[in-house]
Amino acid sequence: MLNDVTYTYPGSIDPALSHVTLSFPAGWTGLLGDNGCGKSTLGRIAVGALTPDAGTVTAGLVSALCAQETEISPDNLTDFALAWDRDARELREALGIEDDMAWRYDELSHGERKKLQVAAALWTHPDVLVLDEPTNHLDAPSVRTLTEALKTYRGIGILISHDRDLLDALVGRCVSFEDGGLRMREGGYTRAHAAWEHDRAATMAERGRAKGELARLSAERARRTDLAARSDARRSKRHPDPADHSAAERINLAIYSGQDGARGRLSTQLDSRIAAVEGRVAAARVSKRYDGDLWLDAEPARRRVLIRLPEGEILCGEGTLAFPELFVGNTDHIALVGANGAGKSTFLAHMRCLIDPDLPVIDLPQEIDAPARRQVLERVRGLSTAERGKVLSTVAQLPASIRQRGSSRRSVL
Repeated sequence: MLNDVTYTYPGSIDPALSHVTLSFPAGWTGLLGDNGCGKSTLGRIAVGALTPDAGTVTAGLVSALCAQETEISPDNLTDFALAWDRDARELREALGIEDDMAWRYDELSHGERKKLQVAAALWTHPDVLVLDEPTNHLDAPSVRTLTEALKTYRGIGILISHDRDLLDALVGRCVSFEDGGLRMREGGYTRAHAAWEHDRAATMAERGRAKGELARLSAERARRTDLAARSDARRSKRHPDPADHSAAERINLAIYSGQDGARGRLSTQLDSRIAAVEGRVAAARVSKRYDGDLWLDAEPARRRVLIRLPEGEILCGEGTLAFPELFVGNTDHIALVGANGAGKSTFLAHMRCLIDPDLPVIDLPQEIDAPARRQVLERVRGLSTAERGKVLSTVAQLPASIRQRGSSRRSVL
């Protein structure tokens, strides 16, 4: 499907993908790897959303992409909303999509938008379907219904996800980005990850053996070099011992008997063995993992009560959301739970308005729009070398932190 594909983003020095050759069979294939390794780029190239700089992609297939972002509605959303064929009705019922949701796309939660994205894509019955992090905004019941809906797809499915349960439930094989290349393994996440850990342990063991052999051979070469130097000194005719009348004859005998040639051959053989072992060390490369904890230097605010929310109700969609009197203390940790579209984001937006301007707030939205992304990149580019290095080091540790502290459904290979 992809043959010797290379792609570099404009303005970038290193290619996002380099000489990738990969074939996707029918059924679901999972793409695994750390953030930024090229999974989304590969998926977009597979469906024709990006054109590679070099290489070819199989043409003539009907393709669909469900991007990770939910800002823009699907191109065929209106057609899907107006369709009342059996497939459209079943998809709406399976994913809990109401009839009017397509017409108020901008008012929906990101989880509801994601369900519309997937439903509109499945409805077209594409030959190739790429899903990029389809469960990012979904609640647990929606994830279950989405999983069942995706099981009915019979084309070539490419799933980009860190959701291990979804991967285990759907995919028959996984392609992982590792050591600058791609590696395909059979099975879902659990089986592929176990195989990856086994391969990594075997590679580390081989690297240890090779480095031990290299140290032994290097020590032997140093010993032979020292012996040769001392032998050369003993065989020198420049400063013979006056009392040793047969020194010159012994030196000549050593030369004529071929001892110098034998030492030369042994030295050459040893150098060849060292070069071979150095090749083993280089081949047994183990990629670095930036695992670690992130530390946020923070302390409770001096105020005991940060927000007081009187009992009331707010507009939420076409209805209202009622809530009791609430208080937020300076050491509280509060989870706001509910189904997609229940009004969680609307309620948070209402609470933000009640925070005093003099209180420092870190607000992390579900999605960052294009202007905000460009602003972040410009700020990073404007940092000093030391500051930019610290930021990038923190970003590199995020996958490990998510794996260690986040939901049990999420992990990276």
